[in-house]
Amino acid sequence: MHSKYMMSDAIALLKERRNAKGLTQEQLAALIGVDRTTITKIENGSARPSVNNAKKIAQALDFDWTIFFNINDNQTSETA
Repeated sequence: MHSKYMMSDAIALLKERRNAKGLTQEQLAALIGVDRTTITKIENGSARPSVNNAKKIAQALDFDWTIFFNINDNQTSETA
């Protein structure tokens, strides 16, 4: 089902949910136990979250973590 999502969709959802919950990047980072720069890299598309971080982000923001890992998304980037 999630194969229709691209990384840009996951980023948009992350930002939308984070803002809807009134969280800054720094607050989300503290909530899930990562550095703020990790959230920044994920949100600007320069890094894809690790599976562990994707699960933490998705749990904190109430969405399915697998949207970060679309096999149809040919973007290559570092993992945060």
